[in-house]
Amino acid sequence: MSSNPDDYPVMRSSTERYDRVGVSFRWPQILASGSSIFFGFLLNIAVNPPSYFRLFDSIILLTALYAVTVATIMFILPVIYHATSYRRLDVERFLYRTKRYVLIGIICVMVSMYLGLGLSLNSKLPVQIAYSLPSLPFIFVLLEFFRKPSNKLIKSSSTEHYDKMGAGLRWCQILASGSSIFFGFLLNIAVNPPSYFRLFDSIILLTALYAVTVATIMFLTPIIYHATSYRRLDVERFLSRTKRYVLIGIICVMVSIYLILGLVLNSKLPVQIAYSLPSLPFIFILYRYIRYIRN
Repeated sequence: MSSNPDDYPVMRSSTERYDRVGVSFRWPQILASGSSIFFGFLLNIAVNPPSYFRLFDSIILLTALYAVTVATIMFILPVIYHATSYRRLDVERFLYRTKRYVLIGIICVMVSMYLGLGLSLNSKLPVQIAYSLPSLPFIFVLLEFFRKPSNKLIKSSSTEHYDKMGAGLRWCQILASGSSIFFGFLLNIAVNPPSYFRLFDSIILLTALYAVTVATIMFLTPIIYHATSYRRLDVERFLSRTKRYVLIGIICVMVSIYLILGLVLNSKLPVQIAYSLPSLPFIFILYRYIRYIRN
């Protein structure tokens, strides 16, 4: 048996292998935290369901809860695999299995979000419309999934590509986890609305919930694209698409925050003032963005 250090994957001298592991290993760590908190929100609704829930609603909720459970398990599996095999780690096999588990977990999270959004809309809309509207952002993801990747092959001898991709993916990972938690908060309010909520308030809340759903989808799309195309990936194209999706997602999150802040203020102030005050920080952001572009 050869005693060459190159025979041992963890003893190889190139840092490229550790860079590749690090980029992918951050996915399950961050996403597992977000999905577990999302699980907590769904569990809270499941053990304290609203009085208007029918059998169909309860089945939908339990299915969403089960999907988040599977997602959390998928995100934790690479952590377990790395913890038990880090001394003799086959990097290529680890990357393949990690991306496969993360992709399954993301699909389960999106299924859960689709069911949760449909469940909240079903209290205000006919069932056909309630479960059709939430499908639009997920159809977009499906189209992105089947888009053919570039034929430009990344250079495995340079760590620059992994550094650039790692920075871009960190945006998506952290923002996706945060927006999914925000989705859980809004879903909890949507299925258990305060007694003083009027139709207008419910529409504002559901609009904010839909915006957060779109934002989360935008943050998850680059991760899906990387997981399915990482072997042949045009890094510059990937970064350009990632920034575009992240920008759309951030705009959707800001719209949702604006609507929710206005909704809260509307319970204490006249509607004109309630939805004018929250606009001030967003006007400042718009001003800074325009100024940055001009410079």
